[in-house]
Amino acid sequence: MVCALTLPSLAVCLLAGCGDSRDVVQVSGRVQYTGGAPLNGAVRFIRFEPTDESTAKIRKAASAEIAPDGTFDLYTRKPGDGVFRGRYAVSFTVLSGATNGKSLIAPDYESATTTPYVVDVNDDMSDLVYELEKRM
Repeated sequence: MVCALTLPSLAVCLLAGCGDSRDVVQVSGRVQYTGGAPLNGAVRFIRFEPTDESTAKIRKAASAEIAPDGTFDLYTRKPGDGVFRGRYAVSFTVLSGATNGKSLIAPDYESATTTPYVVDVNDDMSDLVYELEKRM
């Protein structure tokens, strides 16, 4: 028996991507400087990078822009699609400007290999709080 895909069903399959929707959860929270001050950069991003020991069925990074009030909602491909369950190293980008901006945070936070933050994503999470030290 041969299974044939019509063009519309192939498009739906490609757009939906791989994985089961039960493997994806919603992750949000807030990022601030140590002591609670809001981030003041013109460019602010958070990124969840799967660790080597991650149990994620699909190993894709998730990211989000950090809003001026410090809040974020992570996504994998498009806003609202969520994060695959697994273990992630959490890194950040906070720059003074969009072009030739200088980093405003300590260097350890900028890379998945040096960040002090690792999180296990198993269920929806809405209360994550990350505090970053300013670059000296």
